[in-house]
Amino acid sequence: MLADDIQIYSCSMSLTKMLLLLNFIHVVAAFSAIASLLGFAGALWWRFELLDHPRPQYCLALIAALLVGLLLQQKWAIVWFIPLMLNLALLAPLFFAPFKVDQNSQAPTIRLLHANLDRHNSQPEQAIRYLKQQSVDLMLLQEITPAWLARLQAELPEYQILKAEALDNTLGSAILVPQQNQQIKVEQVQVIHLPKDSDRPLLETTVTYAGRPLVILSYHVIRPRSPKTSAYQEIEFDSVSTWSQAQLHQQKRVVVIGDFNSTAWSVRLRRLEKDSQLLNSQRGFGFQPTWSAEFPPLMKIAIDHCFHDRSLVTVQRSIGSAIGSDHLPFLVELRNQ
Repeated sequence: MLADDIQIYSCSMSLTKMLLLLNFIHVVAAFSAIASLLGFAGALWWRFELLDHPRPQYCLALIAALLVGLLLQQKWAIVWFIPLMLNLALLAPLFFAPFKVDQNSQAPTIRLLHANLDRHNSQPEQAIRYLKQQSVDLMLLQEITPAWLARLQAELPEYQILKAEALDNTLGSAILVPQQNQQIKVEQVQVIHLPKDSDRPLLETTVTYAGRPLVILSYHVIRPRSPKTSAYQEIEFDSVSTWSQAQLHQQKRVVVIGDFNSTAWSVRLRRLEKDSQLLNSQRGFGFQPTWSAEFPPLMKIAIDHCFHDRSLVTVQRSIGSAIGSDHLPFLVELRNQ
């Protein structure tokens, strides 16, 4: 008799835990639904803007709640379908390329590598090993400190450092080109500031690729961690849009690549894509999350991007392996239309 009571009690406890878990899934879905809407209200409060970014994670929570509702025959759970469709509508364009790419074309391509090396990187040898394994036309590196610069000079002899701004904060950057470079001809490298009063030096490189000039901007945007920095991020996006329009007006081709501290589906980056008259190379290649490197795969988001003008197409795009940084590197291969 006692054994039967214990078994009944055990089953009751298991059932209670299961019901608590299922209810918790609905609670998370409710938060995701509310956050999905508040993410559009970034203009009202800077913290709302932060809710604009984890939309893939909102989708996972909402799908889980829909499945629970289906399992328990909870007709009211269909309400989760509305915010799910809203988020999917924003994410879907990443899976459709704006142009059809001829994979059999023999036209020359240009391969770019972006990597935020992290000034606090505790595994620099891992980053150096990764960089050595790559075959690219330009390396665009960020968070370059004097220590990082010395290491690059000593341990990457196969690359020439075209320009470096080594700083003891997160603002440093460097551009490297292979010593045996045949695809591009570097015409000019200069430091610019966007906006002009910014203390962040950005490296602008002009190269000749396939017989035409191409301007490549290594771009790094402030992280929105306060009302002031969030507002300044918008100013930075407006400034790079104006810069891009000016380059295009001069009949130059444009690439902007770097750490945008924002996601492709966010209000701010969708506006930047429109105002700059550039395309996001991520379109057609899915999520390709780059931050945070230590997060589980389903918890990462993509905040490192490459935008290019419409005379170019993205042939290949891929995320690299961990390099000890909080960001994952990414490779992008571009070609003339």
